[in-house]
Amino acid sequence: MRPGSSEINETGVRGLVLQTVGRSAWWVMAPLLMSVSCAPPLWASSWDQIGSYLRLIQQTGVEALVANDCPEGLLGAFHEGRQALLMCGNNLPDDPASIWVVLAHESAHVMQFCKGGPLMPAAVLGAGMDQARRTDSQAFRELKLYNSSQHHVEAEARLVQALPPDQVRHLFEKHCAERLKP
Repeated sequence: MRPGSSEINETGVRGLVLQTVGRSAWWVMAPLLMSVSCAPPLWASSWDQIGSYLRLIQQTGVEALVANDCPEGLLGAFHEGRQALLMCGNNLPDDPASIWVVLAHESAHVMQFCKGGPLMPAAVLGAGMDQARRTDSQAFRELKLYNSSQHHVEAEARLVQALPPDQVRHLFEKHCAERLKP
């Protein structure tokens, strides 16, 4: 474990935040992604839901960490080589809804890792992005901060973070089923 970081364990994220704060066909994903802008996003409403989801992620062998020394503006990251999901405690509010959005986003990158590539074809991603932009024209403005080679995976993560928790969990179980330890 790196200095300035804490392991996320069975007690969930709240204690740490308070300290410093499978494969499936694309058509299975399409209805889930099309719901992104049809209704307001439903985030995890409790620390228990977040802790439960973190434990599921950890069952794939991914280490969950909270860092207290992230650069300003960085909320989280997934490092494939280290198989570590990082939450930036110094930049996140003590609010389960905010934590959920970042956790769902970073878990989409874990799903991409489990699957060995993007979660959906470009046409499905484009349709999902168009639908999301109808609700929020600025929904993908942060993509300009990334190298163009990262746009597809980052756009997918933004679509996933807007899904209700049960759908995010379902996608995770589907894409990472082979890595889940009993």
